[in-house]
Amino acid sequence: MATPFGLAAIAAPIAVAGLVAGLERRHHRLARLFKSEQDKTKQLRKAAYHDALTGLRNRRALSEDVDRMLAGGPAPLTLLLFDLDRFKFINDTMGHAAGDAVLKGLAERLKQHCGADRLIYRLGGDEFVVLSRGSSSREETAQFCDDLIGLVFRPVSHGGGAIDTSGSIGIAVSDDGGTTLSELLKRADLALYRAKSKPGASYSFFTEDMDSDYRLRRQLEATMRDGIASGAFAVDYLPVVRAATLTPSGFKAMLRWNHPDHGNVAHDVFMPMAEGSGLIVLIGRWMLGQVLMDASSWQEQAEITLPVSAIQLQDPGYAAMVLEVLSQSGIAAQRLILDIRSNSTLGECPVALSNLEALRAARVQIAVSELAASVAGLSMARPYPVDRVRLDLGRIKAIGGEKRTAQMLNLFLQLAATMGTPVTLTGIDTEDDLKTACAAEPTEVQGGFAGLPLSAEQARQFFTSMDGLTRFSPDNRNTPARGLLREAC
Repeated sequence: MATPFGLAAIAAPIAVAGLVAGLERRHHRLARLFKSEQDKTKQLRKAAYHDALTGLRNRRALSEDVDRMLAGGPAPLTLLLFDLDRFKFINDTMGHAAGDAVLKGLAERLKQHCGADRLIYRLGGDEFVVLSRGSSSREETAQFCDDLIGLVFRPVSHGGGAIDTSGSIGIAVSDDGGTTLSELLKRADLALYRAKSKPGASYSFFTEDMDSDYRLRRQLEATMRDGIASGAFAVDYLPVVRAATLTPSGFKAMLRWNHPDHGNVAHDVFMPMAEGSGLIVLIGRWMLGQVLMDASSWQEQAEITLPVSAIQLQDPGYAAMVLEVLSQSGIAAQRLILDIRSNSTLGECPVALSNLEALRAARVQIAVSELAASVAGLSMARPYPVDRVRLDLGRIKAIGGEKRTAQMLNLFLQLAATMGTPVTLTGIDTEDDLKTACAAEPTEVQGGFAGLPLSAEQARQFFTSMDGLTRFSPDNRNTPARGLLREAC
């Protein structure tokens, strides 16, 4: 029979073993909990410092990395900021899945191209940063950008097709190691703006003059916005003349901006700023209303050609706005010709196409300018409907040279005749230009020799002059010009 001491002797080891096993189980549970917490912490940290879509490091990581690099000594930093061309267009017309596919595709190419010596970040949207530390010559950085453009900006496969990609790069360098991230990004952004003004994919290094240019541009944009309300904008009217009869057919409207400090700002200076800032939408609406109000006092057959940018046409409400203003003005829709400065993407934009179709259905006419767009508009594979084209004689001269200008012009006009498309030949600034135009027989001509820019009142008088055609000199004196034009032809 077992004694109490014997039972205790047997139970003690068992109890100890159970206690040890319990402690081990608790230890394992604690270890698992600790590991789970570590994993969660890592996941949270990764989410805090990485972009969810591409897996690249984000703006917070960039800020900490730059602070760490600057604290490590005066070694220079090189920051490349780039964004994509047409990314909003891709998202709006092809869907966000297509945009995401483009961003992920470019992120993978950047990882392959940049290697271990450069850090890559996505700041948001279509903005990326490539950061490196250490000495790099301007030539080496330029070569890297050339390679990046060639290797990264290539079509991305999506949905059984390919999406073309392109972009621009702004480069900022901290030579003394003392520049902050905010200053580096500002410099790179200014350089990026300069790069985007160049045709195609390009890059630009920051220079000190860009800062003053930026401040001036911002001041001009603010003044431009105020100018819509203050009356700083005006419209001039360039006469358009029928080539066969030398009688006026209408006018091409041209916007003029009288800046309070700088006077009349060149059209090719302020229009890109208006488009880049989005102010072209407000200015375009004002111009449409002003032109139609002016035209209401002209003869009923006078046509009005109004320039329109692709940005305006990508506004879903553009066609409805034009038709509303037309209705308010009492102007017949067929008198309005919208002159599109085309680009390669306009024909791919469903919103723009919808606007054009609605306008043409209401009998508004569509014309295209610029030589390449005009020739494309004459082709059988039109990306969007065209009622007429506007060819610039100066561009034809530049391409064909003096000896082949007439031959090239005749070729374009024969193609237009085959397609049944009227042609307005612009840039008729000399008597020789008019002789060339008359020999080729376009539908209409426009330029300095056909008539100088007129005010709204002068445009009204243009149709009521005794000879039916009047040229106005810069000092506002008018002289009959039909005889001169007939002699030229």
